[in-house]
Amino acid sequence: MRGPNRRQMYAEQTRADLVAAARKLFVNNGFADTSVEAITGAALVSKGTFYHHFPDKKAMFAELYTELIQQVGVLGDATAEAIRATPDQPAMTAVANLTHAFLRRTIDDPLHRELMAQAPSVLAGQYRHINDTVAQPPIERLLTVLAERGDLQPDVPVATVARLLLAGLCEGNQIIAAAADREAALNRTFRAITLLMSGLAADGISARG
Repeated sequence: MRGPNRRQMYAEQTRADLVAAARKLFVNNGFADTSVEAITGAALVSKGTFYHHFPDKKAMFAELYTELIQQVGVLGDATAEAIRATPDQPAMTAVANLTHAFLRRTIDDPLHRELMAQAPSVLAGQYRHINDTVAQPPIERLLTVLAERGDLQPDVPVATVARLLLAGLCEGNQIIAAAADREAALNRTFRAITLLMSGLAADGISARG
């Protein structure tokens, strides 16, 4: 089987350069203050080249946000698999660790912080669609594993709970990102979500393991 030819490799590299430029500009300047001209100037390509790869800058933002949410989903699935593989370990501890890691990214990863903060206004209805189709399923799978282990209250409505937890995590990002003291906001937000999880945990099981 033939590999990609030189033209394909050039096109892929050009697209990657555009995405890298946009990623930096969206973080530093925000979506609204980032023009297509700024992106193409940073990537050293023409506007025509930009529009060859993307219909507009919103489509580029949506791609970046989707990639970010996919990474979070991978962490969720990895947590679910780890719980399946270690049935004697306290599963809720792993869930608490995952929750804290997600919220921690708001402080440690400027791209995570800014994309999560800007996505609701930039993407509007598309934001909900991406969350519903990309972010929510891994949370549902994780909750299903917990239910199968008997770590959740009986008859927990998995899909509904997954959607509410995702909304809480996204709102948690907003709270932390906007806080003057982000570390303190992280602690408060993590505690609040942990308390909510306590209501889902089966009797005798702590939401923190």
